[in-house]
Amino acid sequence: MSGSLLLLFVFLAAFLAPPLSRLLRMPVPVGELVIGLLLGHFLAQGVALPEILGFLADFGFLLLMFLAGLEVDFNLLRQLERRHFVFYALYVVGMFLGAGLLAGLLGVGLAQALILALVSIGLMVATLRDMGILGRAFAKRVLILGVLGEVASLFGLTAMEKAAHYQGLLPLLEEVGIIALFFLLLFLAFRLAGLFLWWYPEVGRRLVYEEDPSAMGIRLSLALMFAAAVMSGLVGLESVLGAFLAGMILSYFLQKKHDLEAKLSAMGYGFLIPIFFIRTGMGIDLSGLDGRLLLEVGQALLLMLLIRLLPAPFLLLSGFRLREAFLAALLLAYPFTLMIAGTEIARGAHLLDERAALVLLLAAALSSLLFPWAAKMLLRFLR
Repeated sequence: MSGSLLLLFVFLAAFLAPPLSRLLRMPVPVGELVIGLLLGHFLAQGVALPEILGFLADFGFLLLMFLAGLEVDFNLLRQLERRHFVFYALYVVGMFLGAGLLAGLLGVGLAQALILALVSIGLMVATLRDMGILGRAFAKRVLILGVLGEVASLFGLTAMEKAAHYQGLLPLLEEVGIIALFFLLLFLAFRLAGLFLWWYPEVGRRLVYEEDPSAMGIRLSLALMFAAAVMSGLVGLESVLGAFLAGMILSYFLQKKHDLEAKLSAMGYGFLIPIFFIRTGMGIDLSGLDGRLLLEVGQALLLMLLIRLLPAPFLLLSGFRLREAFLAALLLAYPFTLMIAGTEIARGAHLLDERAALVLLLAAALSSLLFPWAAKMLLRFLR
């Protein structure tokens, strides 16, 4: 098969993924990954992938991470009492410490354990909406945990990427200082932009205006995303982490971002991001799939849940009931977006071999199928 014909199949798969996913009752991103697996296994063997496919997939990866940062709702944090914030923060820190502890006890690699502890709220919001509880106090508390978890995930991925290039304490401290300065300068740049928008609010209204024919909000968002990605590369970070940070900081300063987020999501999830998920699936080698690997996938799923249950006492201290704490752990246990991103980053940094990457990708897909269903069943039982 020629590369051009394969490209045609990829575009057709991106178009058909939503109805096929709904037919199979799975989230669309999971369906795109599965379709990519099938394309790679049955059609792409020995075929050189076209360069344009790599470009579109990388663009989609950047946009995915930018949107992951943009979906962080800092308004929820502003409404939170300080006492609750402390317990929620301790819970999130406890997740990552627990992941490290379990890695040492069970012989799991640190990079693998960190990826299992990542938090992403995209699919969780969809689950809460399907359960009909998105507007309830419990859902808002879980979303706050998700916001804190996504912020912590950014720093966790950054630490993992730096650990891959460790060359001694002094060079590491120098790199950490440069990265901290980069974060500070980027935040200050957004802060100055926020002050400018405060003085000239009509400019801000135009950026998020739904009917703007020149699409200035889209242009600014993409410019910020690429600028942050380039600057991240200059300071030795993965470009996708810069895009994630840019989206998060933009979310911090834009109070009314719904229209802008909807436009970017339509462009991203309508074309570019599906290409990334399909290309990721195509790059997975299924030849190592055997019974032992499936057991490792099951172990990874159990670890994902256990990592979120270990620090549950902090949730109980913050006012969660026992059953609510367990339900919150289930809702936080399928970070599909960041888990795929983290696996790609770790694989590119040679922190994971192909077998470990396959385990994580399959665990990401299965957790997004099993845990939302389990959460819905538990909520129905508790009612």
